[in-house]
Amino acid sequence: MRTADRIHLIAHANPLAPDLPRLGLGSVAEYIAFARRHLPRPWRLTASQRLLGVVEEPWRGGRRDDAARVRDLQDALDDPRTAAIVAASGGAYFSRILPHLDFRRLTQRRHPLWALGFSEMTTLVGCVASYRCGRGLYWLCPNWLGSNLRPPEIAREALAEFWRVLPEVLAGRAPTDARYLEFGPILGRLVAGRARSGRVQLAGGCLAVLAAVTGGPLGRRLRPDGKWLVLEDIKESPYRIDRHLAALKHAGWLERAAGLLIGDFHMLHEDTQPAVLELLKYHLPSGCDTPVVVTRSFGHVWPMVPVLLNRPVLMGVRGEAVTVAGLR
Repeated sequence: MRTADRIHLIAHANPLAPDLPRLGLGSVAEYIAFARRHLPRPWRLTASQRLLGVVEEPWRGGRRDDAARVRDLQDALDDPRTAAIVAASGGAYFSRILPHLDFRRLTQRRHPLWALGFSEMTTLVGCVASYRCGRGLYWLCPNWLGSNLRPPEIAREALAEFWRVLPEVLAGRAPTDARYLEFGPILGRLVAGRARSGRVQLAGGCLAVLAAVTGGPLGRRLRPDGKWLVLEDIKESPYRIDRHLAALKHAGWLERAAGLLIGDFHMLHEDTQPAVLELLKYHLPSGCDTPVVVTRSFGHVWPMVPVLLNRPVLMGVRGEAVTVAGLR
């Protein structure tokens, strides 16, 4: 069997067009060529130019290529040569195609398969991470660089760095020469309950995306039994956050979690993380001493520290100060 050397790039939520000017790139073809140029050999990048270049139509279902998206992603999941699936961006319209994906081939893999992304990609990253040979890294989609770095020349330098260091990331190592990307550790503060140093496992991601899939087989696979549940979100008002937390509570997620790691929450320019902490008082099981840690290291923020899902990571606790190791 050939060594896994394929990196598959997807834009299965939002397409590329809105991000190209922020990265100083003129077309989807130029974007793909740029990634290939900076991805070290012998790694090879695959992508569907048509799927990356689709036009989003919010009033007509968002995207009308669900069947093609399923085929493209299923091919990457089934191919034993696929080493990683990288989501170019987050966005929307992805959760609805999940029931049409078959993850069973992951049980037969001999080489690890990584899934990288955040936000709308929460379910994909978490699901892949739940398999023995799966590796899930809840981390920036590369187009996020164009939303946070100016001018386009700087964003493009950071994008080149992403592709250059990706092989080290897939080896589970934090690059030592990264100029733009941040690799940890996660820095947090204990605000409720008791926590102690030791090895933990993390699960979760974007709250609204998780709330949509708490039921059914996928919800059972993502459920954070005995793990620390990591949560973050953007553009959600407190009353909507309350609904999403209620969905997790009704599904038994909050009572099964070993602890909660609350990342960045904000709505436009308003910080909503304090509202999340207040709402949790109504949703955490009464009488429990679930530890709650807050951090700004991950979420829809810059810089963003990668969160390794479903694998042992070291948590250090010293008083209220908490650190969670990133890539080593």
